[in-house]
Amino acid sequence: MKKLFVIISLSLFIAMACNDEYLEKIPLDSVSDADFWKSASDIAMYANQFYQYLDPPNFLFRSGPDNDSDNQAPANRRARSWNEYTVPASGGGWGKGDWLPIRRCNFALVRIENMEKSPEVLRYEGEIRFFKAYFYHKKVKDFGDVPWFDKDLQTDSEELYNARDSREVVFANLLKDLDFAIANLPEESATGRLTKYAALTFKAEACLYEGTFRKYHDLGNFEEILREGANAAEGVINSGAFELYSTDNPHNDYFDLFVQYELKGNPEAIMIQRFIKGLHTHDDVRQLGEQQTGYTKDFVKSYLCEDGLPTSLSPLYQGDEEFMDEFQNRDPRMKQSIYTPDRPYRIYQDGGEEYLDMPEFDRNYCTTGYYITKGYSPYEADRVQWQCDIDRFIFRYGKLLVTYAELKAELGECTQEVLDQSINVLRDRVNMPHLTVDVSFVDPDWPVWEIPVSPLINEIRRERRIETCAEGNRWDDLVRWKACKRLEDSLTYKGARDPNDNNNYRIVYPGFTRTWDNKLYLLPIPTQEIALNPNLEQNPGWE
Repeated sequence: MKKLFVIISLSLFIAMACNDEYLEKIPLDSVSDADFWKSASDIAMYANQFYQYLDPPNFLFRSGPDNDSDNQAPANRRARSWNEYTVPASGGGWGKGDWLPIRRCNFALVRIENMEKSPEVLRYEGEIRFFKAYFYHKKVKDFGDVPWFDKDLQTDSEELYNARDSREVVFANLLKDLDFAIANLPEESATGRLTKYAALTFKAEACLYEGTFRKYHDLGNFEEILREGANAAEGVINSGAFELYSTDNPHNDYFDLFVQYELKGNPEAIMIQRFIKGLHTHDDVRQLGEQQTGYTKDFVKSYLCEDGLPTSLSPLYQGDEEFMDEFQNRDPRMKQSIYTPDRPYRIYQDGGEEYLDMPEFDRNYCTTGYYITKGYSPYEADRVQWQCDIDRFIFRYGKLLVTYAELKAELGECTQEVLDQSINVLRDRVNMPHLTVDVSFVDPDWPVWEIPVSPLINEIRRERRIETCAEGNRWDDLVRWKACKRLEDSLTYKGARDPNDNNNYRIVYPGFTRTWDNKLYLLPIPTQEIALNPNLEQNPGWE
């Protein structure tokens, strides 16, 4: 046991690098109860296994959920967003391995009940409860109603044949776990473990998702959840512990934020994943160099001009006949998120630089001509396979600010003061004009939402799209807004103008058009699972 403790406790970042093979060799949920569950450090050691699930390094690019959205068009059509998804026989997010993290949380919680509840024990119980809420939130997003389990099940447990609990019951339960975590986690962690502010940030995000999903899918009972989310976000903002990263360089700060080798101490970092040469590294930069996807024309159009007006209204917009034309006079985040040929694509060890001629269309590199450069380092050392040590955000203050603005807007409480605390702080970093409550314009190119929204919510949605692009949020946003029908717009799978095709917009999937089906808002339960448990009912449209 002592040897096991040393292995896992060397450092949290090593624990976060643990893979499934390691966990199978030393399955912590089979440790003898007689030897374990005696101290807070035992719980901390057990909780280490769950950190690997927080924003894994490959989340952003090739396999990330933004490839299902209107922001990106990958080399191959995605089954769900292209209505080509079929009911799986097994797995599909409902298999044994998919439920295992929740079982492992319950395994710990049952045993912690018998421990003396010192502040340290409560802290690490809070970690376990946070992760249980985190895992259950994903289940609710994927399937809606799911069974809520509060103990570790065995192969003969009757609860295995439970029906699905309503998403309302499940979400209420996971909020209780999150509130326990918030009450017992510390405000700071020198070793990068969960904190009160990380839990508050996740609560704000979870409440935004659930509250707006219920609102726009007409499920009711959403206002209290949105209020909980807004209060959680205010808990982070009012703490004064965080602020945006800025060196007063609006044309570089946003780009630089996502290519830092050391985010510890960064004022925007609520929680990060650290990487250290020779110990814990990733492959993000190499994959971004061969990303097999690209931003869509629909996304690129959404950037405002530097006067704060959309391209449909601003006299500063230069059109898009030439590739570089549409980058002129735009929100500085545009050139810090999309590659342009005035930025080095590769910087070699000898100092030599390589630039790309754009637009480039290549299924193995960039499908649309709009290359994702956010999070991409041009330095050759960072492209070495699985040797990059650029840190990544798990919870970022900048994202929390747009979350807060949207929560308040959905509650009808987004005043100018709220905007000045949130959206306009983000705009100040890149020297963009402030958003005002009255908006002052009507953009004819606002998305045609299935459920219309106010000009203010339209602009807050735009800001979220721009600020959090390539961070894996857009698919969830479309789902919760009941807005996936807009994926039928061909601009959501077209790219830049192609000089080799009469300057027409690049069509990523020639001969295909997209038709949305509302059943796709939730995933189906695998057929084997329904056969094994007749109390499970299939999601609507998948029967």
